Formats: sequence, structure tokens, C-alpha cells
Amino acid sequence: MYFLANATPDQVFKSVGDTLDAQVNPNHLILIAVALVGMILLISFLTRRTTKTTQVKVVNNASKLTRQLARQMGLKSNEFRHLKQLADQENIDNPLVLLLCPSVLQAAMKKRQEARK
Repeated sequence: MYFLANATPDQVFKSVGDTLDAQVNPNHLILIAVALVGMILLISFLTRRTTKTTQVKVVNNASKLTRQLARQMGLKSNEFRHLKQLADQENIDNPLVLLLCPSVLQAAMKKRQEARK
């Protein structure tokens, strides 16, 4: 390190000029290009891997979707069956509509009680 402290500006410029005038080794350029392509592939693989795990499985069957929603809401099979009967009585396609609209559920229950009398 001591020899760097005694370097004159002319020596520094000459050293920099010699470095810049030296020929570029093509092997180094190829190695850098391969490393960059490898990094890009690695990053794309990792991002694709994380997006696959966050995707939700699509349910294309309406009855499966209804059963899955009923399970997530904590409905027991008896309760869901009763809702299904009320929905059929009211000509409603999905029994979960009764849970979303309490006034329709109340009207269906009144009709059912009147029909039993």
C-alpha cells in the first residue's frame, strides 16, 4: 500500500490507460452472459412457483360450490337440508339465498308453518 501513496498523477493515468487499452477476453463476456441468463431463469422460476401456490382451485360445479360454502359457514347437514327444502318450496335455485336474505327465509318459514296447519 505504501507504493500507492507515492504514485504520481502521470503514473495513475498511464495505468488506467493501459487497463482500458487491454483487449477484452471473450470468455469473460460469455461467462457474464450465461450468469445473467441463469439469474433471470432462477427469478422467473421462483416467481412462478409462488404464484402457483396462491391460486385458488376453481370449482365449476354449482352444487359442489354450494356444499363447500355451506361447510365454510358451519352449516350442519340437517340445517342445509332444511334450507334446501325451503328453497325448493319457494322456487329458489340456491338455498344459500335464504341465508343472504332473511326476509325471504322468514316468508318461506311462515308459508311452511301455514301449510302444516
